[in-house]
Amino acid sequence: MATILVDDDDDLVADLLRAVLERAGMQVVVHTSGFGLALAVKQHRPDLVVLDVNMPGLSGVQAVRAMRALDPAYGIDAPVLLHSGLPNAELEELARQTGARGWLRKPARAAETVAAVQRALGVA
Repeated sequence: MATILVDDDDDLVADLLRAVLERAGMQVVVHTSGFGLALAVKQHRPDLVVLDVNMPGLSGVQAVRAMRALDPAYGIDAPVLLHSGLPNAELEELARQTGARGWLRKPARAAETVAAVQRALGVA
């Protein structure tokens, strides 16, 4: 069973993602800030991080860049799927810049969400 770390500052969005992914048979852990992302990844060892791009304080993009800058021996090299309401072209460019495995535009239907996560995991 894949473990997914959902990082979104909007509790409603995080809960919705959790429900959709758990229904698809995945284990889900929720984190609600860009701050502490590396520690959450180290603690939970997710197979994938679904990361909100626009969060207050430390954005998802800043958090993933900080995580990637740490020594790989720290054990925080998790694949990322960006999640945002930004236009597709912007999301695609941010995914390329951050080394994310893909992106998912908000709002997304349940089937789109599961398919994007499965692609990022290399399942679909």
